[in-house]
Amino acid sequence: MPKVVIDYDACVGVSECGECIEACPMDVLDEEDDKPVVVNEDDCTGCGLCEQACPHGAIEVEV
Repeated sequence: MPKVVIDYDACVGVSECGECIEACPMDVLDEEDDKPVVVNEDDCTGCGLCEQACPHGAIEVEV
């Protein structure tokens, strides 16, 4: 099962970015306290679109 790992030190926050949330076709990510959080990990297909969309390298999809 794929796992989404978020580096909160590298993440600039949803108010400034949010590209990862917009990129996920499975709605695995949502916003909490201006940061992306994994809310539906069981729905993750491991496509890596969130990782590719992040301009700060703050997301990694482990498959």
